[in-house]
Amino acid sequence: RGTTSASSDMTDKADNTTREETTATPGVDTEKKEETAAKKKDDTDQDEDGELDSDGGSHKGDGDSDHEDEVLREDVFRAKMLKSRENLGKDHELTIKRTLRLVSCLIAQYKLNETDELLDAVYPVCKELGGSLYIKCIQSRAFNKFKQYKFRDALEIFKEQATHVGPSAALYENMAHTYNSLGDYENAASFFSQAMALLDAGSFGKKGGILLGLGLVRERQGKVEEALPILQDALFHYKKDHGNEDGTSLIAKASMSVGQCFEKLGRLEEAEGHIRNARDIFKRAVGDRSPLTANSLGVLGRILYAQGKREEAEPMLLESLDLEVEKDAFHADTVWRLMNSLKEMWTEGGIKVELPVLQAKCRKYEPVLAKCSQRIVDLKLDQEGPHPGFKVDEGTVAVIYKTAGELCMLGGNYKDAQMYIRKAVTLLERIKDFDCSVLTQSCVSSLQFMGKQSE
Repeated sequence: RGTTSASSDMTDKADNTTREETTATPGVDTEKKEETAAKKKDDTDQDEDGELDSDGGSHKGDGDSDHEDEVLREDVFRAKMLKSRENLGKDHELTIKRTLRLVSCLIAQYKLNETDELLDAVYPVCKELGGSLYIKCIQSRAFNKFKQYKFRDALEIFKEQATHVGPSAALYENMAHTYNSLGDYENAASFFSQAMALLDAGSFGKKGGILLGLGLVRERQGKVEEALPILQDALFHYKKDHGNEDGTSLIAKASMSVGQCFEKLGRLEEAEGHIRNARDIFKRAVGDRSPLTANSLGVLGRILYAQGKREEAEPMLLESLDLEVEKDAFHADTVWRLMNSLKEMWTEGGIKVELPVLQAKCRKYEPVLAKCSQRIVDLKLDQEGPHPGFKVDEGTVAVIYKTAGELCMLGGNYKDAQMYIRKAVTLLERIKDFDCSVLTQSCVSSLQFMGKQSE
């Protein structure tokens, strides 16, 4: 899967007619692999993967009810929490219980920043009280860390939970999904197998979730043909457990995994059907603005483009980018991939696009590019130093700015293009452990071209 998976790979570019108009714009045709290499990814920290189980039902995960129901639940639980705070105090046991109920709703809606604040506030009291409240608190912290791509933190919390509650199918499944997202496939497979054994022995858990994880491990190991039937079995079990074809986002997540497996096998029509179905379920279950919806739109746009359905793919990629830029757990690599896909859509693939049409297309992207730039500034991702709260490095931020500048350049907006590309140069020049000279020279060439055009 992806964002959750968070992971979306996109592609495409323009033809001889357009190239005469656009390839005079240096930097737009820079090799994608050099941009990718500039992003110093820790190869053990991958994208959010799988579906965490509730380990006893204390957390509903990503929602079995529809989006409107979840919002209403949030309003009710928030009102009850605030009432308890006022009447009983913030550290009263009833206030803590109501806070944790609210936290469950917020995690389901990916409202991760507020969740952090609430959990930080109640954690000391929960630790002092101990018992089930402390278990629910640390479990919620683990879920939240997982959704923020802080997989190592999540794993350590799950390990602590295991010292308090012992082994269970649901907990071992959660640990296995986290190992899988870290790229530790050996431990992931081991814990999924242990989870299945515990499930067969009567421990609480979900067979669909364990099968989904086992399939994802096979897929990430490159064993796609082996993965497909396992993922299809997971989808079958989710549908069986929930009694209908499209009633829950868990079914949609399994459909996403099956669809992306079909995509890797080149069976694009089947892939498209599964991803479309998942997108429709996500829209109903978690709403139009959820990161789950964003991911499904990005994957669907990618698959449509691979089939030559450019006009249908473009608005989905743009909507996905807009949602990814806004979400609490900002994932720079996904943002860049989507942005780069929109660029390649009009600069690769032999498409004929007249210059006025090309400029009109690319100017539509300017609001989301500006929003992305502001988000980077707000999160201080353009500043030196490590960013422990985000899965990002300066190379990734640099190629975001570079690609944003190239899109503005294609749209004829040289003022913004120059601003973004200058920011990219500043960031690239800070990187000392990787040769960014090709990327830097591409940026310089673009600035020189635009300077001449402005004379």
